[in-house]
Amino acid sequence: MTPFRRVDLRSALAALCAIGAVGCGPVTTTQRVADATIAVEAARGIDAERYATYEYVMAVEYLRKAREEEGYSDYQDAIDLAIKAREMADKAKARTREARAKSADAAREAAPVTTGGGQ
Repeated sequence: MTPFRRVDLRSALAALCAIGAVGCGPVTTTQRVADATIAVEAARGIDAERYATYEYVMAVEYLRKAREEEGYSDYQDAIDLAIKAREMADKAKARTREARAKSADAAREAAPVTTGGGQ
């Protein structure tokens, strides 16, 4: 094998690796945005907008921005924003569960105590 031929093979291999690495950006981004979307929808499903307004709105806005950055092919920014969206959605879900538990406890404490049927 001539030295010229080895250089071509190395260059081709390096180019192939670079193309492969670049190709993963959209796939990873799509997965992260999808995960964040599911988390935000789950938070919405338990009424997080009412009980954890700040966290829920932040999750929605991070997700919106992640989708925008994905559209501009800014994959790393989109991934970072999708991760933040998921984190905020998870916080919103936790805070909503806590708030619901507190309101259920308060309702039990406020309920009148009844004794067995004395007619």
